[in-house]
Amino acid sequence: MAIQTDQELISVEEERIKALHRYDILDTPPDNTFDTLTKLAAKLLNVPVAIISLVDTHRVWFKSKYGVDVQQMEREEGLCANVVSSDDFYLVENAVTDPRTMGHKLVVGPFGLRFYAAFPLKTKDGFNLGSFCIIDKKPRVLSVDEQEILRDLRDIVMEQIELKLTSRLSVAQHNQILNRTAHDLKNPLTTIPVRADLIKLKKSDPVIVDAMCDQIKIASLNMVSIIDELLQSGSMEAGEIRLLLIKLNVSYLVSNVVAMNQPLAERKGQTIHFAPEMDIYINADEGKLNEVIDNLINNAIKYAPLNTNIYVRVSTLNGRAVIEIEDEGPGLTADDKTQLFQRFTRLSAQPTAGEHSTGLGLSIVKVLVEAHGGWIFAESEGENKGAKFTVQLPGVK
Repeated sequence: MAIQTDQELISVEEERIKALHRYDILDTPPDNTFDTLTKLAAKLLNVPVAIISLVDTHRVWFKSKYGVDVQQMEREEGLCANVVSSDDFYLVENAVTDPRTMGHKLVVGPFGLRFYAAFPLKTKDGFNLGSFCIIDKKPRVLSVDEQEILRDLRDIVMEQIELKLTSRLSVAQHNQILNRTAHDLKNPLTTIPVRADLIKLKKSDPVIVDAMCDQIKIASLNMVSIIDELLQSGSMEAGEIRLLLIKLNVSYLVSNVVAMNQPLAERKGQTIHFAPEMDIYINADEGKLNEVIDNLINNAIKYAPLNTNIYVRVSTLNGRAVIEIEDEGPGLTADDKTQLFQRFTRLSAQPTAGEHSTGLGLSIVKVLVEAHGGWIFAESEGENKGAKFTVQLPGVK
């Protein structure tokens, strides 16, 4: 077994403290759920004291306690600090004779600790935040069944801690997307009244009026796109994906989507190269599949530089329809690939002509593709080497 150096131990402890602070549970108000669990532990295991503790840099703070009045203690004064450095169950049956504890302040002092048992509060990524411990003032043993009870109660505590972290992150994500959406909507909303005023001033110049009308149209479509993505994401979160499957010529459908996006590409000097195999049929929801392809082509236009090429291909592979959208844009970093299809995620690339992005599009695409029994994946050789998105869908047998 490898022995860790002092520097390695310090590094591990620093990472553990970071994990503890990430959960944002220190110095939080009392929680009935945790208080019920410490009371239950004391009653089931017939001990006077049960504690859910969190071990900080210089202190041990009690998230919940039964049978003691103190809220925290110095780290070196508690036994919980020993638990966070252990891998599993920590047991002291008689603290007076146990060499680990016989000189400890809680043992030789007025508190008179004699028995201590604890499981570490271990996170999903392996960090020990603290412990769920039980204490008695007389020596005793703990049966295997009693150990399992304490372990089960510890597991419930960690489930609650993880759920609270997930809930907090979810709220933060929703606030982030609301702020981002408000910002994205504000820009086109500001554009519309300004352009309307300019039309009034320049109504005798049809060229300027036409240009202003086009800008108002683009701003309005941007807002519609933002709202559609939010509504679609909300429906998916509520499990409201319903597919109306019909037999579709996927080549014809992709051809239509390419045609709809052609003006956007031309505005940026981009060329869309479309190479279909004709008469490829699948069973799909026309509206949902149209949204998938439109999102991928629109992304290629949005993130690729001016005057570049975009390649759209439709083919078959082992009886499945294959749709590929490839661009000459900024490509995908290793970090991009790990969070590519997550909700509310914005990747390293930035739109090249001031377009908006809610960070929802690719997550919606993935859900819709998988709802059709297909899959989607992305390839990129690295930064500034473009990206290729491939969708595979079951063909008609």
